[in-house]
Amino acid sequence: MGALKLRFGMLGSIGLIIGITTLGLSILLNGILGFPFIWTLVIIVPFFFIQWYYGPRMVEYSMKVEEAPQNRYPYLHRVIENISRDAGIDKPKVMVSKMQMPNAFAYGNTITGKRVAVTEGLLSTLEDEEVEAVLGHEMGHVVHHDAEVMMFLSILPAIFMMLGRTLLWSSILGGRRRNGGALIVVALGAMFFYFLLNLAILWFSRLREYYADEYGATSVYDGSRKLQEGLVKIDNKMAHLKEQAKNSRRNQAPAEASMGLNPLGSGMKALFITDPDVATESANLSDREMVEKYKKRSPSLGQRIFELFTTHPELSKRLRALERHK
Repeated sequence: MGALKLRFGMLGSIGLIIGITTLGLSILLNGILGFPFIWTLVIIVPFFFIQWYYGPRMVEYSMKVEEAPQNRYPYLHRVIENISRDAGIDKPKVMVSKMQMPNAFAYGNTITGKRVAVTEGLLSTLEDEEVEAVLGHEMGHVVHHDAEVMMFLSILPAIFMMLGRTLLWSSILGGRRRNGGALIVVALGAMFFYFLLNLAILWFSRLREYYADEYGATSVYDGSRKLQEGLVKIDNKMAHLKEQAKNSRRNQAPAEASMGLNPLGSGMKALFITDPDVATESANLSDREMVEKYKKRSPSLGQRIFELFTTHPELSKRLRALERHK
């Protein structure tokens, strides 16, 4: 994806999200006589602010994240410090997760501080130069303020979801005396706009991954090659871990045998550098052979449709996009 096309795509996705929100609220509020819409905002906005403020603690607790001591992880600190200095921003905290799933993520906020984390599984899977490029990608999320942007965008579909549920219950409890049939229609309309907004936000989420890939490719020396190799090795390792977990379940081994394979389900996937649920195949190839093999893959129609509902672009597309930054 070219740099200009990517930027227009980012702007277009935000414009679409705002447009859907404006259209939906205009249509629905005109059909809700006397509905106290302000109470929806009064409830939802503080909830998301609390979630945004306390989110870093939830991430650290659920993913076993601790601050990385500089004497034990000097390389991580050096890379983050160099990228931060070049970007002209304060150095975020460097964190390590005890999860064995190979991945990395950026989180935090302007109040509690920004953080960049890698898992122990990532450190044991990638070479130092590949870790450097992965950190460059995550620093792209920090520089682009993705946590704040995604928090704001997430409020919008929540408004429609709450409107839909409130009106649906009003129609059920109020019956004909409160024009229940009309309320059901408006409630279904609210859920329809909720669905559309989620699709638009997922599109934006995939675009921001391309944007962070671009930053990782350009913020470190030979970053495109390093990030390509890092991404395929993460996917390859994840596929291997998934196969191990499958065999463990077949042999009735305890859940711990999954080796920390995405214990959070899909709730935290948007944070990661890759989606752990879509790892494809384990291959015994060299780094460059894996990159070339993955690049040549052509997603099926079913995979292209499935991608519409994912937070990350299909891996072969990311690898081909990184070619343009070599």
